[in-house]
Amino acid sequence: MVVKYSADLFQLIQAPDVWAIFDHPQVETFHKGRLCLLGDAAHATSPHYGQGAGMALEDAYVLANLLGKCSSSDIVKAFDAYDYVRVPRALRVTSMSREHGKVLDMEGDGVGDDLEKMAEKLNTTVRWIWNEDLEAHLAIAEKRFEENL
Repeated sequence: MVVKYSADLFQLIQAPDVWAIFDHPQVETFHKGRLCLLGDAAHATSPHYGQGAGMALEDAYVLANLLGKCSSSDIVKAFDAYDYVRVPRALRVTSMSREHGKVLDMEGDGVGDDLEKMAEKLNTTVRWIWNEDLEAHLAIAEKRFEENL
């Protein structure tokens, strides 16, 4: 069969697959004692923002800088400072990615299958991720760490 139209392509699908998409439940901390998680191990997210790897890199940047400033006796304090800035951001990305997926599936509140509303929603909701000042984010964590020494 020669495919000329998208409708022809859909006729070729015999049994469409449906797969589940999971994300990590909300947590209060990414560490327990001297064990600390980052990236997907701490905050796995649905793929709708495409931010899983980016969030892991942000985590690593903040955590590496904090660990570079502490002695072995201050590791838990560094983890606390890491949590202070990373947990709220990561949980917001996870939550908003789930909502972003609903919009993409045409199930978003107040959006449905209205393509203009969808484009507006998708264009505006992702900007807060892109516009994060990671240096300022780290400075907040470093200040928190210093205050807890």
